[in-house]
Amino acid sequence: MSKATNEHLLQMQGQIQSINEELSSQRATLGRLSAELVAQRQENDEFRRNLLNELKALRRQNQSLLDNLYDNNLLLGSNDRSEVKPLRNYDLQTPDGKIYLGEDEYIYIKEADATFDSRIDTGAAVSSISARNITEFERNGKRWYRFTIEANDHNIEVEAPFVRTSIIRQSSSQKSIERVVVALNIKVGDYSAQTEFTLTDRSHMQYPVLIGRTMIQDIAVVDVSRDHIQGRNKDTFLVLNGDDYEKAMKEGNDPNAEYKAKRESMAGQVAFPSQEYGDNLGPNSENALPAVRNQRQDEANDKKLRQEQQAKANDAATTAQDKATDKATDKDAAAKDDAKSDSKADADTDSKADDAAKKEQ
Repeated sequence: MSKATNEHLLQMQGQIQSINEELSSQRATLGRLSAELVAQRQENDEFRRNLLNELKALRRQNQSLLDNLYDNNLLLGSNDRSEVKPLRNYDLQTPDGKIYLGEDEYIYIKEADATFDSRIDTGAAVSSISARNITEFERNGKRWYRFTIEANDHNIEVEAPFVRTSIIRQSSSQKSIERVVVALNIKVGDYSAQTEFTLTDRSHMQYPVLIGRTMIQDIAVVDVSRDHIQGRNKDTFLVLNGDDYEKAMKEGNDPNAEYKAKRESMAGQVAFPSQEYGDNLGPNSENALPAVRNQRQDEANDKKLRQEQQAKANDAATTAQDKATDKATDKDAAAKDDAKSDSKADADTDSKADDAAKKEQ
């Protein structure tokens, strides 16, 4: 190897070493910038949370001030309490009347008679609901669909009217899928509406119900930093998301224990014998109801007794009326006899007077 070649190699090694040092310096700079970005992002998130908390505190303060103004009749300028209107809860509504929705919300669906822990997804245009065993049928000349919601180890049968067919384009496979769209009545918080849902199998997903922007536009503001803002009706069957349901079951907590207890209490329980009445409709023999056959017999006896009493009353009234009629008849006959006697006496008197007059002549 010549001297020139060695010098060239040494020169190249020097350049490579210089490049490596520069790359190491750039890596260190990138690492530092990345750490700064992470710290800045965390700081921004913390600032955003603090700002949201301050805004909520300001809403509550404003509401308190308005309450005081209304209470002191300063805002209305009147002593008429009937003009005072209830204020909005600004933790649940915006000042312009829109409701707040969190990342997850409890949505009650009337046709299923159940409340679903649902995901609010502004990226989806139309809402969707988990559906299996989809069957088309006709009702009153219109097209309807029957389907099953499988969630939380329960099967809920639902029937809903057909609205239209939607074409869903999947970005992953570049394929189009045709899905049925039905109308369902929903309620979240105090807001109720009929909205459209596409039928799709979501049994393998966390949430059986997904709410799209078509339903929430113009009526709600989504705050992804919160969840379950609107609360739920505890008198309805609850369907949790997959993870929460599995966690509750592992801990031995049935999310619908209170609901089931209320349903059993309303519908009655197993009948127990009663010492006094026999069969009854409750578990407490002291509060037992009469058996149906005994109740029917008692009703028949009461009806028969009422009929007998009514018949006796009718007979007594008829007898009294007959006596009154006979008495009136006797009085009329006596009056007629008296009248005849008076007429005969008058006639005899007139006859005697005539005879006396003839003798004098």
